[in-house]
Amino acid sequence: MIRYENIHKVFGDLEVLKGVNFEIGTGEVVCILGPSGSGKTTLLRCTNFLEPPTRGIVTIADVTVEAGRHTKQQVHQLRQLSTMVFQNYNLFKNMTAKENVMEALVTVQKKSKQEAGEIADKYLNQVGMGERRDYYPSQLSGGQQQRVGIARGLALNPHAILFDEPTAALDPELVGEVLSTMKEVAKTGITMAVVTHEMGFAREVADRVVFMDGGVVVEQGKPAEVFDHPQYPRTQQFLRAVTKKDGLAS
Repeated sequence: MIRYENIHKVFGDLEVLKGVNFEIGTGEVVCILGPSGSGKTTLLRCTNFLEPPTRGIVTIADVTVEAGRHTKQQVHQLRQLSTMVFQNYNLFKNMTAKENVMEALVTVQKKSKQEAGEIADKYLNQVGMGERRDYYPSQLSGGQQQRVGIARGLALNPHAILFDEPTAALDPELVGEVLSTMKEVAKTGITMAVVTHEMGFAREVADRVVFMDGGVVVEQGKPAEVFDHPQYPRTQQFLRAVTKKDGLAS
């Protein structure tokens, strides 16, 4: 479970998040949609205090952290419960795929190299990258690198996995392989928060979609409700624009 309570984030004179409130249930897949600049990625980064909120409360599972009153220990506990898959993979260039997955298992979770290696093999196989475990990032396509990033996140056995537009940096022909991997991850029952512009994925895989604009949640509901019967003019305007661009039926 992830709960956001009155989340605000200010950068200088710019208020990016203006009081975000919603909850992601345990095992639920929630896709967060919205135009660029709506605060989606900032909210995701606030989830584990990679970007500390200016005000508000974040809860993951049984750990609750209040912005401005938090300790380093609380933030550490929060981060232990989630992992993030970034747009640009963030793999170590001097490590193989397997070593990238092993790194946090050894350095953060203090597992032996043998145990970490076994875990890495398991999750690389799960995302279809087992045969490329000894390849370096420079030898992998963008889609393959992102799948290694997903394996790295899953290997930590988090309560929740956060995806920050995981296909945004990919060439169009590579998007499908990453989305297919994410669909398989969703079937495992892990809690997923996904910031995405992939409307087809959100419609097919999400249990619920949340539409943000201007730093607030405008609308949320089951995909069929939001995509087919949006209640608010701003949601309707956004969906008309993206479905026309993608050639999808509204």
